[in-house]
Amino acid sequence: MIFLLMSQNFLPVVVLPVIPHLAEAQTTIHSSPDNSLRAVIIPVGKKGNEGTESRVEIRSATGETLGWKSFASYDGEHGIGVNHAEWTADGQFFVFNVASSAGHQPWRRATYFYSRGENRFYSLDDYIGPVTSDFTIEGRNVVKTTRFNFEAKNEKELVRVNLGRPMARKQ
Repeated sequence: MIFLLMSQNFLPVVVLPVIPHLAEAQTTIHSSPDNSLRAVIIPVGKKGNEGTESRVEIRSATGETLGWKSFASYDGEHGIGVNHAEWTADGQFFVFNVASSAGHQPWRRATYFYSRGENRFYSLDDYIGPVTSDFTIEGRNVVKTTRFNFEAKNEKELVRVNLGRPMARKQ
């Protein structure tokens, strides 16, 4: 739609209406190293803010959903969305961190992992305390990050977690 404004004292002016184009959040797919599993991150937040809340699905190579975890809220404003996600080198774990769509605890990087062997999702925070930074994967299945150590009053205590070991303790 184009508007042409005319006035007696001024030159004609063309006015183009501005229609904002919001970048819609896209579903992302992370294939396991052996390509037998796919971690699918689906944006489920409110329209216009879809990426602020997520659903994580683990699917087989044929597309069958093996497990899922939703971080959607009842009102679309109090859930959490996936930020960084990747498979461990051995393909046994899918690791990801999230942020609150409402901005609560901005210092925290709640981190989760999916265990292929258990076909379950776990919170890394449940094992080591509140995670306070992004993670990196080292070796076959070690997650390197920082945590808030309340006893030592250290907000960025470096930790390395072999994801196979917490699973052994849980059994």
